[in-house]
Amino acid sequence: MKRTFMVIFLMLIASGCVTRNYDSNMDLGKSQLNEENYLEAHEAFELAYIEAKTPEVRELMDLSGFLASGMKKYDEQDFDSAQRDFQEAAAYKAKYQEGKLMVLKAAEMHPVSGPATIETVEGNDEVEPVEEASKEGTIGSELEDKAVTDTKAETVKGKEESKDSVSTLSKSQAEKLVKDYVDMENFPHLQIEYDHDAEKGDYIFQVFEVDEGSQKNGHAATWGWYGVNKETKEVYEVM
Repeated sequence: MKRTFMVIFLMLIASGCVTRNYDSNMDLGKSQLNEENYLEAHEAFELAYIEAKTPEVRELMDLSGFLASGMKKYDEQDFDSAQRDFQEAAAYKAKYQEGKLMVLKAAEMHPVSGPATIETVEGNDEVEPVEEASKEGTIGSELEDKAVTDTKAETVKGKEESKDSVSTLSKSQAEKLVKDYVDMENFPHLQIEYDHDAEKGDYIFQVFEVDEGSQKNGHAATWGWYGVNKETKEVYEVM
């Protein structure tokens, strides 16, 4: 009987120590997050994770690790690797308040993503037919004026048809594409709002987070900015 009591007593003591270690490391990690010391926060969350593998500490450990790694690589001027870390953090489906704040921080920190570069290349492609037409006009300078005029007319017509095709995607259709991209169905606290058309004609939407305390004064925090290419229907993040 005494032996059984002693075992139970030791188990209770051990359980209490685990809880205290977990809580203290969680508090330390969150405190370091407030100071944006992501490496120190990550180390504290790792210690808490050893004590108790809860979903919250796993989320905070993962996100602080991404941010700490990204900032270290950025300081080392390994910008491509830093961008990948920040993008992984920005795409993380966080469920806890501290995690959501780190996701927003990552979205602010990572550079302009790939689609913006792709748009630039596509924009250059649109210029090529005009340059080719100009070269052909130079080479074929001996042709009659009527043939040159017809070529220019066809070029203008092609541009007009291209503009018509770009405008086929409606604003409401673009909004639905963004909702699907962000998976807003699983995040009822998020709202979306059209903001403006970009210089190249893409729709730009703002997705923001709303809580009960902020509904009277507007949205609480921006979740992200997203663009939709009217021609390709591609959704991408905007910095």
